[in-house]
Amino acid sequence: MSLEEITQQLWEASENKKGCRISLDGEPLPRLVCPYGVCTTSRNQIVLVCWQTGGFTKAGGKEGYRNLQLDRIISIETLDWHFQKRTDFNSTDGQYKDWVYHI
Repeated sequence: MSLEEITQQLWEASENKKGCRISLDGEPLPRLVCPYGVCTTSRNQIVLVCWQTGGFTKAGGKEGYRNLQLDRIISIETLDWHFQKRTDFNSTDGQYKDWVYHI
């Protein structure tokens, strides 16, 4: 998949507030995420900003916000479950520089 196709699929999932199963290059298991947006970070990386509910993580298995490098996503599947936008999501946080889109 191209970055454009991945971004388009993430945007559609975000617009419909649907969860996704994504696989990242080099990780043994997929991640279950609620996609919040795609942006450039203050370190000039293009990332998927998401709330991760399950799957592979280095953060001790806890749910939480993740910034996942877009160019490491090798597969994405939109799932049938819906999510609510968290009230603590802050699109103006200093770590986010330029948004492609966000919910």
